[in-house]
Amino acid sequence: MTIPADVKARSILPPNTSEGEHAFEDALRMNVDLSDVGNLWNPESCPAAILPFLAWGLSISSWDSQWSEAEKRAAIADAIPFHRRKGTRAIVEEVLERFHPSLNLVEWWETSPNGLPHSFEIRAPAIDIPASFLNQETTLAIIRDVTSVKPVRSHFTFVQHLEAQAAAYLLGGTLPLAFGRFDCAAAHDDSADWATYLQSEFGEPLQTEGGAFLEAE
Repeated sequence: MTIPADVKARSILPPNTSEGEHAFEDALRMNVDLSDVGNLWNPESCPAAILPFLAWGLSISSWDSQWSEAEKRAAIADAIPFHRRKGTRAIVEEVLERFHPSLNLVEWWETSPNGLPHSFEIRAPAIDIPASFLNQETTLAIIRDVTSVKPVRSHFTFVQHLEAQAAAYLLGGTLPLAFGRFDCAAAHDDSADWATYLQSEFGEPLQTEGGAFLEAE
């Protein structure tokens, strides 16, 4: 870019100033109203059409274009406190709460037997969360949002389980993050052996935490 001679003549910069510095000085002389620039970074005064760009500028990882304007402004206002909470158990539980209050987080040292260090499960109790709720779209959204806030070194598994008396439970399906696949396939066995085991209302045998089947007396 060549700076016109008359512009250079008005310059207060020294002779060894670069072309870019002259261009910057010339731009500062232009009569541009910059009074609204500060408003663009304010979630309360930013024009609604600019909100997605402001969210991008603040590195908001979870953004839904279907949110209301009030929800978008609230998410932007919480951006900095949100980033301060990332990588904590509290923020993962906050994300789960947005989807369903019955979703819960179980860390590796809370399982029996203990899981791998720096791993955790996202559990969806079948008695509280119907299978119709955990469709592919919702399941992938939960995985996406949890992944965006969890500790980087941690890995998790998505589990839908059936709780029964005496803390017995049956794993109904898992979604390993490494494969991104939700496998809930089930087969019904009509053999006489299953008649000796306690069964849930869905006809599935109940197991203890150790994996043993509960037998009917």
